[in-house]
Amino acid sequence: MKLLAQGGTDIGTIGGGGLGPFGQNPATSGTTALEQVTGAVSSVVGFMTVLAGIWFLFQLLVGGYEWISSGGDAKKLESARNRLSHGFFGLVIIIGAWALLGVTGQFLGYDILVSNPGAIIDQLQLR
Repeated sequence: MKLLAQGGTDIGTIGGGGLGPFGQNPATSGTTALEQVTGAVSSVVGFMTVLAGIWFLFQLLVGGYEWISSGGDAKKLESARNRLSHGFFGLVIIIGAWALLGVTGQFLGYDILVSNPGAIIDQLQLR
């Protein structure tokens, strides 16, 4: 009597073609799993960069409105100044992280970043 662990199972057939979006997908045949992962990371980074830019514009508009409507009140003016500076520093951090990821991708030899963030916006449009 042979147990299951003692059987002659071919290692290549265990596990099938992979799980989830990184398995054997006819639409992505010819691409490796690493290329699919870097493509997914690229999409997420591009999407988050677009969202960060939109958030910065929102903070800029709200901070400008608070500044104009402060009416000389020092606390409201300080709140508006803090909102503007925090939005600006957040944008600088996002751009720095985007540049660091791009340089890292160049050193590793993979195109991690979307070369055109506008492509992400085109994908988000409702059709």
